[in-house]
Amino acid sequence: MKNKYLFVLLLLISITVVCSIGTFFYVKLNNEQTTNDDEILVMTSCNPVYIATLNILDGVEGYKVQNLSQPTTGCLHDYTLTTEDMKNLSKADVLVVNGGGMEGYLDDVVAAYPDLKIIDTYEAIEHSNGFIGMNELLIEEEELDHDHEDEEAHEEEHHHDHGANSHIWMDDRLYACQVAAIANELMGPNPNREETPISKNFFEYSNKLEDEIDKQGLDVAVANENVAILHEAFAYTAQSLGANVVATMDLDEERQVSAGEVSAFLDEIKEHNVKLVFAEYDYGNAMGKLIEEQTDAKVVYLETLVHGTYDKDSYIFVQNNNYMKIKETL
Repeated sequence: MKNKYLFVLLLLISITVVCSIGTFFYVKLNNEQTTNDDEILVMTSCNPVYIATLNILDGVEGYKVQNLSQPTTGCLHDYTLTTEDMKNLSKADVLVVNGGGMEGYLDDVVAAYPDLKIIDTYEAIEHSNGFIGMNELLIEEEELDHDHEDEEAHEEEHHHDHGANSHIWMDDRLYACQVAAIANELMGPNPNREETPISKNFFEYSNKLEDEIDKQGLDVAVANENVAILHEAFAYTAQSLGANVVATMDLDEERQVSAGEVSAFLDEIKEHNVKLVFAEYDYGNAMGKLIEEQTDAKVVYLETLVHGTYDKDSYIFVQNNNYMKIKETL
């Protein structure tokens, strides 16, 4: 009988302990969630500005950085916001975008969330007095001379022609300006902004970009050389190296090229004695093989940084890898 009562007593004690522990962790979890709700949620539109923002806010208390969902393939110009994206944007305090027409959905976001603060890096470089001289590096898109009989089909193929080449992060000088624009907006009108953790991170990352991106030797080997490109992003790569882009064919998953366009592109390569062609492997591989078969040019397959590992050092890694590939080809 005594054993029976002892068993019941131990059972009640065990239940009490378990409930107490459960209550403790429940309260702790709720407190943490309340704290997270107090964080400033900074959403970013694509990998390059995500990496920049991640470095600027690294270790800064009270901020959370999250990137919008991104397609594994395809052009960012045509990206459509997912239900998850809209849900996250409804909770966001800030949205950092590349700008220049890269985010085709931006007007919809502004209409849906009029109070959401938007940091547009392209616009900042184009219009801010702090980037005088740098805004001259922004490249306007030119209408290419394609051999199309059907003008309507021609316009459809250029569905993402926004008047500006918005792949500005591919020129590391402009990427440094994007980093500055983001940091400047996140610091705001703080009279002690020079002493803030954001300011400290900004200077550290800016110095890291300057010190660790390695173009040594390319500035001499490629400067003033004629190059051709199979993706408009590489116009900025060529610009950063001082090369001249004399032929452009912008390829993506929906791009259909005519035989006349291919012939004209190969003729330009030969006419301008092009030795290097910058291409993205996924869309430029077939054309790249044809170029190397019919001309003396070598095709270098580079990364555009649109899809990446989301590591805070990935910008430097990918750019250095791109430059290494060009060096090896030369």
